[in-house]
Amino acid sequence: MPTYNIVNQGADNTGGTAIDSVLDRLVGSNTTINFPPGTYKLNDILVASGTENLTLRAPDGARLVPGRSGNVRWIEARSNGFVLDGFELDMRNVVGPPFIKMDSAAGNWELKRLVTRGKVRSNTDTNVGSNNSSDARTFFRLSAAQGTRGLLQDCYFHEGSATPTQASNTRAILIESSSGAISLNRCWFELWGENTIYAKKPAGKLNIFNCYFRNTQNGMRLGGNTELNNCVSIKNAQHPQQAWSGGSLQKGVNVEATDATNSAAGIDSYNGTLTVADSDFNHRYLDPSCRGAIAAPVPCERIDIRNCRISYNSTKLNEDALYTRNGKMSDGTPANLEYLQLSNVQVRNDYGTVYGIAIDQAPDTWGTVSGTIGGSGMQTNSSYVENRMTTNGSPTAPNTTPPLPSPPPLGQVPLQSASLVRIDNSGNSSATTFDVRAGTYIGPAGDNGATLTTTWASSVSAKRPPNSRRATGTVPAGRVYAFYVTGGVTSATKSGPATLTVDGQPYTSASAASMSSDGVADGNLSD
Repeated sequence: MPTYNIVNQGADNTGGTAIDSVLDRLVGSNTTINFPPGTYKLNDILVASGTENLTLRAPDGARLVPGRSGNVRWIEARSNGFVLDGFELDMRNVVGPPFIKMDSAAGNWELKRLVTRGKVRSNTDTNVGSNNSSDARTFFRLSAAQGTRGLLQDCYFHEGSATPTQASNTRAILIESSSGAISLNRCWFELWGENTIYAKKPAGKLNIFNCYFRNTQNGMRLGGNTELNNCVSIKNAQHPQQAWSGGSLQKGVNVEATDATNSAAGIDSYNGTLTVADSDFNHRYLDPSCRGAIAAPVPCERIDIRNCRISYNSTKLNEDALYTRNGKMSDGTPANLEYLQLSNVQVRNDYGTVYGIAIDQAPDTWGTVSGTIGGSGMQTNSSYVENRMTTNGSPTAPNTTPPLPSPPPLGQVPLQSASLVRIDNSGNSSATTFDVRAGTYIGPAGDNGATLTTTWASSVSAKRPPNSRRATGTVPAGRVYAFYVTGGVTSATKSGPATLTVDGQPYTSASAASMSSDGVADGNLSD
């Protein structure tokens, strides 16, 4: 497996000369290309079908700058096993940045430890009120082939596409179709003017774990076969306007099962369960742009809401804090809600003319309904909910602590000094229990196909920095769990057949100190 140092191979790390010719010469299957610290100008790279397991990695962080602009490709993969790891994506002096695309033929890709610098402005941002949706642009276009996976992890989109008073046509994430499974883990979103996450269509499983959304257009537009866990959505100030439509709104989760199933195209917005668990929504901005925390205008097949906390106030007419409607799919078919669970749901509604929970479409089957509704606004229009939840009570307030570390300062990438703890129970027939403790932070990771566990801490608070310093649980037989650790592994124990490694090396208590700063990536840059 060749490993190259791109500077030793002739690439300019000052940003003066594009690296395309050097990079194209090095690209190949089962190849790692390491980028020492510096600035690299890249016009574009296409990882074609047949080029398997290519890794572009900056072990100590590096900066990528687009060499061209407009609605054009910057980085695209059409193969299996592509990894982009450890970069600042510098858009500060780019008007109309190019896009990053994981093609529908791509699989087992990982985009991780990336931070975007500067506003991702579109060259159509001035077309305010054009009413032409083709003016919209996308920064990250994601898909995965059937039977494969994709991972977007530790990626920061926190500078957004515009200032709060500007208009923008750039969306952060588009998952228009996907047959494979895609996971977003520890991603931070703010101040996007178009859709923040548009992902209502993919047939494959979509996980959105440990993510943070604040004052950003449309929030999450989702369909069935999706799980949201340990996420936070905040709407407490103005956010950028969507340029082409002139609209401005932020929901937390918006369920839109509008598209008919097309399995060959990787599209299925209706079938499956949308789960929203252990998440917090603080939507309290006295403006019509502040919308419901969990909305289902066009419900998918099943909706499961568990252990969620909502606080809501707005001035938007007829917009409840949590609701289901009698919506129809684009072909006119009623979107039938077969199952709805509201387990330990805490809602405070202080908007007097709307409901904390409005059930306009009751499900065919109810799951558990429990929790508390309170606040000065109306409580619920559903007698079924009213008879099972406490109304006019004192609901638990949202925990608005971001579920991931703060954005790194300029010149650093996310979790730059982190170590990777891997508990590998593959090939074994019995489970393994574990207890791993970190000096500063620990959080689950999906590297190399590891299962992203959602049950690694005792409470929501224990999953949020600075309290997230301990991971415990059980790795089922045949599975692998992984965690990023900063501040060193202070202790790690297991009981069972799994192997426990830190940065690829077997862990022993005597080695803890020496493993405190090795980092996730292989630091060998000598080739």
